Amino acid sequence: MQKTWLLSLFIVFASQLTAQQELMLHSLPNIWHSTTTNPAFFPENKKFVLGLSGVGLDAAHSGDITYRDIFKKNGDRTIIDFSNAIDRLDPNNEAQIDQRSDVVSLGFRLPGKMYLQAGYANRLSGVVNYPKSLPELLWYGNGQYIGETLEIAPQADIADWNEWSIGFMKEFGKVRLGVRGKILSGVSALRSDPDHASMSVYTSPDIYQLTLHTDYGFYSSSIISSIDTAGLGFDFKLAETKRKYLSTNTGNAVDIGIQVKVNDKLTLDASVLDIGGKITWDSKSNYFLSQGDYEYEGTVFPGTDIINGADSLSFNLTLDTLNDVFNFEKTPTEFTSKLPLRGYFGAQYTFSRRLEFGVNGYFSKPENSDANYAVGLSARWHLKQWFSVGTMYSVNDRSAANVGFHVLLKLLPLQMYFATDNLFNAFSIKKSPAVNLRAGVALML
Repeated sequence: MQKTWLLSLFIVFASQLTAQQELMLHSLPNIWHSTTTNPAFFPENKKFVLGLSGVGLDAAHSGDITYRDIFKKNGDRTIIDFSNAIDRLDPNNEAQIDQRSDVVSLGFRLPGKMYLQAGYANRLSGVVNYPKSLPELLWYGNGQYIGETLEIAPQADIADWNEWSIGFMKEFGKVRLGVRGKILSGVSALRSDPDHASMSVYTSPDIYQLTLHTDYGFYSSSIISSIDTAGLGFDFKLAETKRKYLSTNTGNAVDIGIQVKVNDKLTLDASVLDIGGKITWDSKSNYFLSQGDYEYEGTVFPGTDIINGADSLSFNLTLDTLNDVFNFEKTPTEFTSKLPLRGYFGAQYTFSRRLEFGVNGYFSKPENSDANYAVGLSARWHLKQWFSVGTMYSVNDRSAANVGFHVLLKLLPLQMYFATDNLFNAFSIKKSPAVNLRAGVALML
């Protein structure tokens, strides 16, 4: 399913995909899975923790675009319809996604105020940049762009990997210091080449001569095995790959964190994650490059029919000859992906036995994209020893009005929680331009 999603992003470039913020989760250091945001976190007064499962998703699009704005039901099939989306796109658009599945994790309290933790998780991180002219051309065709040059090249950096981790935390009085090392095992990747990032279409106003130019390249591991542009449009052949716990696509990363209990009321924390994180891809890894110019005389092609596969096409362009332009040459090669550097800070204030307030912040810096920031104010009510709820108001790069929510149940020895940075989007994935949620279960003794 993940691989289908990745490919649809690369071809359609406008699904509902900002990196994984999880501000609400970070504001709850006694929840076991919050250790993923700071290796200095460990539940108070617990000696052993078994994380049974946890899942997190943070995805957004730079414009106010949703899944249902693009994909429509037409009888028994789903078709692409850009008519309701194009006017809301920016000249340049960005879609980002971070997804994490914590399969299993362990935590131990050792003598000497020391703690060990270990875990296995699946992660997906990606960013896609594309110009508005790309969906315009795909939808309207080139008829209304006579005399104009349309730059349509998208850029993508997407990776899917397994993560094995082991961490150590030590208390020094009121200070906890944590460090976590991670072994990364790559499953699949798709990455554009910034040195070959041009793809343009020009239609002459004289005889409607169509000129196509490409100088476009990308790397792929275990996603696209070949490209054939003969016939109607593109045929991206997917590589047949099963998820392996360990692969030859290897890498590593380091997390560091600190938590300071200033007094009985105030606790401060900060962390930096995925330091030096990168994966080297050498299994089923290839480089695809298209370089060429081609001219067609008297041609105007319809975009809509090409996208959704019309039964008949009444235009003169012989699509077989697109191979002369989009003739991607495939070269086996090794390449690397760098993980986005991420970080958190927090301040938690215990106002009373039942009420806490907090300030939390987040940043993320993908390799070839602008940094993302978020900050939030939170409140938490301990209604019972076994039940708490909370809310958060946060501001991030794309919205100044996010209302978060969490609920925590402690049915000893089980701990179950749900958290989201934006409650209004958490349960309407296909209707919202962004979604953020986190849920998990742990056994704590």
